[in-house]
Amino acid sequence: MTDINLIPEAMLLAQTRRRHLTRWVVSVMVSTAVVVVTLGWEWLQRTEVGDLHAQNAQLQVNLEKARAELRAVADKANRVHLQSERAKALRAKRAWSGMIGLVGRCLPEPCWLTSIATDPAQPTGGATRSSSRKGRKQPDEPQGPITIDAPRKLLLQGYAPEVAQPHALVSALKETRVFSDVRLIRAEGEPIRDGSYYRFELVCEW
Repeated sequence: MTDINLIPEAMLLAQTRRRHLTRWVVSVMVSTAVVVVTLGWEWLQRTEVGDLHAQNAQLQVNLEKARAELRAVADKANRVHLQSERAKALRAKRAWSGMIGLVGRCLPEPCWLTSIATDPAQPTGGATRSSSRKGRKQPDEPQGPITIDAPRKLLLQGYAPEVAQPHALVSALKETRVFSDVRLIRAEGEPIRDGSYYRFELVCEW
């Protein structure tokens, strides 16, 4: 049986054109959708990258701030530790309360002291550190022993009613054998409101 197409040729051409146009429109829409999705994904990625860069910059700022605070705390801890070690080393040198008590026991009854000082007035010296590593020391790195040049002299000043009493104090201090040398530097008369006294000054060395 032979098929006969009774549809006019113009109509067939129109239908063919519509099918082609529909396919083209669908293809364009699909391509456009793919491009839009791709561009949207790229924009999203760039936004996330920008956010990550901003977060990284803020983290670097916070890290540097934390490092600065850590250095400040470490420096303060080192200073406190050094002061503590200085105090320990100084206390280990002499029993100061016992020495002052000894001087008080040797002081003749009518006399009194106006000043007790060390020479030098303040200890000198500092921490000595040793490390096999070169460069900047870490905050938690242990410190070496503390070496302090302790006072070697004790300076006493006071008043005595009689000129012989400062000499008696010198003799009493020598008899204790605590000091290697005790010298009277001066003893001069000085008027005070209720009379005349001798102002004396002596040095004790060990």
